Amino acid sequence: MTAHASAPTSWYVWLNELSIIPQEYRYIISTISSLFIILALTPIIPIVALVIYDLILWFWRLAVANWRARAGPRIEIVPPEPPMPPIDSAG
Repeated sequence: MTAHASAPTSWYVWLNELSIIPQEYRYIISTISSLFIILALTPIIPIVALVIYDLILWFWRLAVANWRARAGPRIEIVPPEPPMPPIDSAG
């Protein structure tokens, strides 16, 4: 059994090994194909970044909620009201 390239890459290997294309153009062809591969992967990068951001935010909120639950209920300290001035009956 012989090892061969998969169908999507076989055209590139066949084109690269073809004697019609001179040796100095192989670099240009590989550069152009690399450019199109990068352009094809460009929409995936923001999606992956948003998923990673969402996971980090989810774990962070989970940790903060767990920390607050362990800290116990918060006691609110209310300052005392200032004393009322005496009512003058002479008035």
